[in-house]
Amino acid sequence: MKGLFAFLRRPPLWFCALFWAITLALIAGSIAAVVLARDGWYSYLLYGGAGVTTAYSVYLAVRCAPAVRQGVLTRADAHAFTRNLIHNYGYRTIAFFSLSLALNVLFALFNLVLGILNRSVWYGALAAYYFALALLRCVMLVKSVQTKRRAQDEGEVLARKLRLYRACGWYLLALEVALAAAVTQLVAFPRPASGNEIVAIASAAYTFTKCTYAVYNVVKVRRKGDLVLQAFRNINLTDAAVSLLALQVTLVTVFSAGQEVSMRVLSAALGFAVCSLTIAMGIFMIKKKAPVQTGEEGRFQEDDHDAE
Repeated sequence: MKGLFAFLRRPPLWFCALFWAITLALIAGSIAAVVLARDGWYSYLLYGGAGVTTAYSVYLAVRCAPAVRQGVLTRADAHAFTRNLIHNYGYRTIAFFSLSLALNVLFALFNLVLGILNRSVWYGALAAYYFALALLRCVMLVKSVQTKRRAQDEGEVLARKLRLYRACGWYLLALEVALAAAVTQLVAFPRPASGNEIVAIASAAYTFTKCTYAVYNVVKVRRKGDLVLQAFRNINLTDAAVSLLALQVTLVTVFSAGQEVSMRVLSAALGFAVCSLTIAMGIFMIKKKAPVQTGEEGRFQEDDHDAE
């Protein structure tokens, strides 16, 4: 018994990972039981198991966090890509922005297929918006690489980045046309597929996490002094705002119980706020003044393991 307690006090990392996976499965099962209103003995077993494993998982997280972090950093430092991904904020921003571009295209294609299959203007409007957003992301990535390669000195780098930053502002204003059309369709037409409660709740959790990180990164990147990175974060914030609007429409469709008409006022108000945010952001970027050159602006910053 003492051996078992000693093992549980200081378990190996593989056991921690396995136990965390079991805990997540039990939590997911408990949420599903609540949403589906299940009242059998297995539901109470899920609740109890989730409570016990969550308590021990918190202990494991506190106990094993330093070892996990050190192990991840040691393995990451052995490869250039992962080393830059962890230690270099600018490199990490571009890497995740590239991933967002790929997901953006896939999501646009997904909505396009749903629009064709369901003959839905709702999905078609979302597809058009996300294709336009993907084009903006693609142009920004290409131009950011060209800016660094073609500039002759630090002053020219800053000037090129300022022009790209302002151009992104103009594109956001042009993107407002597609966004306004999408918002109109989101408010005027109900979502064809009602979906289910579990998918809606999972989407809500993902969307709110996405919005939180988008706002956090917009604030954080201003301290870096890199206009291109700021433009990337502004685009992500716009994307997160539209995701919040789409989530609002989804939740109304799933949970409104026949009150879609009365809830469209809320969707319209949120849509107006998202459009206003995009317009304000575009104008702010267009009117941006040239930054004061300090020797550090315009360069990728090292930030000592600062997490994304």
